[in-house]
Amino acid sequence: MRYFFLLIFFIFSCNSSNQSAITEQEVKDKFYEFFGVLSVDNPDKNKLYELVTDDYFIFENQKKYSMEEFIEFVSSFKTLEDNWELSDFEIDIDKNSAHASLRNVGKFLVETDSGNVIMDFDWLESAYLVRDGGELKFDFYFSDAIKETVTKVE
Repeated sequence: MRYFFLLIFFIFSCNSSNQSAITEQEVKDKFYEFFGVLSVDNPDKNKLYELVTDDYFIFENQKKYSMEEFIEFVSSFKTLEDNWELSDFEIDIDKNSAHASLRNVGKFLVETDSGNVIMDFDWLESAYLVRDGGELKFDFYFSDAIKETVTKVE
């Protein structure tokens, strides 16, 4: 019996993960990477798939979107310029996952049929990230616009 416990201990010791602990900076960097890929400066929105788990979804505008549906949604706007300011991060971390909440202030210059508009948003957001294949990826994202304005560009 003693050998059995030693064998179990040995097996678990050999299989222990050598992954480094998730850091707050790693979580923040993942958010900046996400919005960098989402930016109009990046034409290949399909790179977002590399940042999320296979079963990822986002709640945006009171609607649940898969990544495919979310890319279709954001691509439906003729955004000419965008800017996001992420702040007020609150991050909780365990060995293989992290939960973050933050404030996101976005400003967009958008072409519409009646002329260009500036859209300003203030969002409260949260996300759950997990280690997937050794990489930190978004598993769930929630975004709630607490303030939005649209101004016609003259």
